[in-house]
Amino acid sequence: MRDPQRPLVRVKGHVKAEVVQRGTASEHEGVVLVTAAGKRLRLVRLGGNPFADEETQRLVGREVEVKGYRIGDELRFVDARDVE
Repeated sequence: MRDPQRPLVRVKGHVKAEVVQRGTASEHEGVVLVTAAGKRLRLVRLGGNPFADEETQRLVGREVEVKGYRIGDELRFVDARDVE
């Protein structure tokens, strides 16, 4: 499922679970990619549940390269691979 309005990007980093959308009705523990520069991007699997997706949860604690579409501070990803 490609998004013709946005370029496909690749981002590397460490995946953590932390509270996201703090202070809103959508506040929840989400999955975040932290880049080497310290940038935090909330990971949402394209087609997955943005609040509770088992496939995304399995990335927590890993160093990965994620391929997807960036929308603000969110990365809607289509693929994630371990990096060494």
